[in-house]
Amino acid sequence: MSNIFYKYNPQTLSYERVFPSLKQRFLAVCRHLLIGVIIGGILFGITFFYLDSPQEQQLRKENKLLLTQYQILSKQIDANEKVLEELQKRDDDLYRILFNADPIPASIRRPGVGGTNRYEKLLTMPNSDLVISTTAKLDMMTKQLYVQSNSYDELMTLIKTKEERTQNVPSIMPLSSKQMKGISSGYGMRIHPVHGNARMHTGVDLKASMGTPIYATGNGTVESAKWNGGYGNTVVINHGFGYKTLYAHCRQMKVKPGQKVVRGQQIATVGSTGTATGPHLHYEVLVRDRHDNPAKYFFLDLSPAEYEQMLFEVENR
Repeated sequence: MSNIFYKYNPQTLSYERVFPSLKQRFLAVCRHLLIGVIIGGILFGITFFYLDSPQEQQLRKENKLLLTQYQILSKQIDANEKVLEELQKRDDDLYRILFNADPIPASIRRPGVGGTNRYEKLLTMPNSDLVISTTAKLDMMTKQLYVQSNSYDELMTLIKTKEERTQNVPSIMPLSSKQMKGISSGYGMRIHPVHGNARMHTGVDLKASMGTPIYATGNGTVESAKWNGGYGNTVVINHGFGYKTLYAHCRQMKVKPGQKVVRGQQIATVGSTGTATGPHLHYEVLVRDRHDNPAKYFFLDLSPAEYEQMLFEVENR
């Protein structure tokens, strides 16, 4: 029902009906449309910005659940990292020492995780800081587990070759204890008896009579048997597993390069060749090309008390 308008006419003292013009009707329609658009816009804005659709409400719930799951995952990774650190410490400080394997360097234990752009695609995700930090932790743990797995594989190989390793590692004295006359020089810094200057003595000098038999201290392969400067006639045996032994100042060498030898086999005789001041055997043990105190490898020939006394003599001569 349309509105009817009246206007008071003072001359006739009566109300007369007013018929709006076409223009007025058009403007009225426009005004109503404008008001409707404004009210509709306000209602749309309220609905769009302040009221969530069912789909948006579901997405909000899913995002909240995802955030909670990331937080739980991050805490679990932190806990697992502590367990992995304990395994790594036990590996380096116990297992690898038992099998005389070098500890794994920290640079390999904790490698890098890639360039700065590695996680750039995650920056657009909600709670990107948490997502990136959790992903980086997981990447690091994956690499550490790979390194640890390889370490255990290496240890398994050492376990399988334990019997061979036991036979090869030098573990007896190169001279018979009955024929040895003592230690003339121990392992460490000393004044050289010929040159008179302080230098590192990388082996032990065992006194014995000229011609006393010298024995291989472990199974292995003769790497060299030749004249070696101040060492004189020298035999070097490669025992595998990173071990080598050197026997210097020999009178006679009874083995040749490439020859297989077993522990206790005679390889030479005591002499005074090279820069020796008298008959004796200069004996060295090298582990991965680094010198070690040879007296530490005499344990099969000595009782615990004799072994301790031997170490004391070597360190104090």
